[in-house]
Amino acid sequence: MMTREDIMRELELLPVWQLRSPLPTTQVPSQVQEAVAEKVKVSEATLKAETAADVVIEPNLVEVATELDLRVEPASSSQELTFISSDDGDWLFVLSSNVMTNEEQQLFQNICKAMRIKTKPAETSTNVLMLIDSLHPKLLLVLGEEVAQIMLLSKESIETLRGSKHQPQGATLIVTYDLAHLLKNPADKAKAWNDICMSLQVLQDLKVANN
Repeated sequence: MMTREDIMRELELLPVWQLRSPLPTTQVPSQVQEAVAEKVKVSEATLKAETAADVVIEPNLVEVATELDLRVEPASSSQELTFISSDDGDWLFVLSSNVMTNEEQQLFQNICKAMRIKTKPAETSTNVLMLIDSLHPKLLLVLGEEVAQIMLLSKESIETLRGSKHQPQGATLIVTYDLAHLLKNPADKAKAWNDICMSLQVLQDLKVANN
């Protein structure tokens, strides 16, 4: 005897959902899986990079300069300077390499007489450090703004550099006006003499400290 369900099936009147077969399991191709995995890796790498970008690490400029051998020293100057040392080796005058006029020579001699020192013949060099190492002066007296800027690796004006004791490369250095400036500006001779007096005091203090 046919049941009601048999009759409904025979007449194709059963609900559609009862007649459907289960959906087959779809196999995702391996190429698609690999592509998806690669996309995920790229996204993760991007996220890490963006996160790391928020952390700023300041480099140690001194270490970087040392590593790249970018250190600058006075000896790297290509400009020749004139050096006049005292007989006792205590003083080293540093001037421009320009040839001194008769008036400048006379003024320099007067300065040395006032300081009670005798000097050796002048010599010129571009290797400042080597010359200082060979002469071992106790004090450097630098004449002129341009020369002082070369010795101190500075762009400051002479008015800023004067009046202070500098110690580049371990040497004690005092700055004053150059001879040409003093001849054109006699009023600054008093300032130059103050610089020289400070130099004499600094040298005396160095001798006392070394003894």
